[in-house]
Amino acid sequence: MKKILLALAVLLFTTVAARAEFLGGFIYNGATTPGGGYTAAIASKQGSATCKNVWYIVSVGDCSVKAAMKNGGIRSLAGYDVHRENILGFQTITVKAWGN
Repeated sequence: MKKILLALAVLLFTTVAARAEFLGGFIYNGATTPGGGYTAAIASKQGSATCKNVWYIVSVGDCSVKAAMKNGGIRSLAGYDVHRENILGFQTITVKAWGN
């Protein structure tokens, strides 16, 4: 039984560490990273979308750029940022998009 639990723990931590957007901080992480699509256009609208994750096992919500654009009524994307907040494995990801 101990070998199975150890194997699952190793698998969990290696999968989490292999994720490109993983910034570390299992106890606490509050980082905002640039998303992309930045243009010089003046953005008049802003929208956001949020999803939640529990210990990288269960995820709920839609935190896609498309959902953020829909929530803000944006037709032309000027840029977006991704904010991740993680407290003891309970993670909230918020995508903020802006445009016209």
